[in-house]
Amino acid sequence: MSVNDSATQVLVADDQVLVRAGVAALLAQMDGFVCAGTVEDGDACLAACARAAPDIVLLDLHMPGSDGLQVAQALREHHPGVRIVILTSRAEAALARRALALGAVGFVSKDFVLDELALALRTVAAGRVYLSPDVALAAVQAPGAAPGLTPRQKDVLRGIARGAPNKLIARELGVSVKTVEYHRAELIQRLDLHDVASLTRFAVANGLAD
Repeated sequence: MSVNDSATQVLVADDQVLVRAGVAALLAQMDGFVCAGTVEDGDACLAACARAAPDIVLLDLHMPGSDGLQVAQALREHHPGVRIVILTSRAEAALARRALALGAVGFVSKDFVLDELALALRTVAAGRVYLSPDVALAAVQAPGAAPGLTPRQKDVLRGIARGAPNKLIARELGVSVKTVEYHRAELIQRLDLHDVASLTRFAVANGLAD
C-alpha cells in the first residue's frame, strides 16, 4: 500500500528484529494503515516521532537506552496527540497501570501480536482502548484503590468502560438517565479525566472494568 495522507501512520519500536519485521509486514496488508518506520530503541523512537509525527506508536516496554515507560512519558509531554500501544511479553498489572497512567491506550501481547494487531490498531484508531485479554485479566486481578469514588460512581464508571451509552447504564442500574449524567459529570470533575479513553484507562488500572 502506498503512503497517503489519509492512512494512519504507525511507528514500530521494538528491539527484536522478528517482531519489527512481522508487524511491518502485517501493516503492509492492512487497509488504512501504513508503517511509518521501525526503530530498535527508545532514543531512536523519540527521534523518529519528532521527525515523522506518526499517529500511533507500537512501543516495546523493554528496549536498550530509554525504556518504554520513559519513552511513553516523553511522548505524553512532547507529542500528546500520539496514541501509544504497548507491546508486552509480560502481563504485569503494575506495568499496565503505570503505562495507562502515562497515556497508553492499548496493550498487545507479543505472544499473539499478529493475531491481535489489526483489531488493536482499529480499536485505538477509533478512539477506544484495546487491552490484550491477559493484560486485562492481570489488571483486574490486582486492582488499585480508586480513591474517593462512591459505589454508584464506580457502577457508572464500569458502564463507561464497557462503552455502554447513558441510557443502557441507567436501565441496568435502575436509575434515571439524568442520574447517570450527574455521576458521569462527577467522575470527570473528581478524576480530571475528560474523555472516554481516559476514563476507561482509569477503570482498567483500578480493577473497575468488566
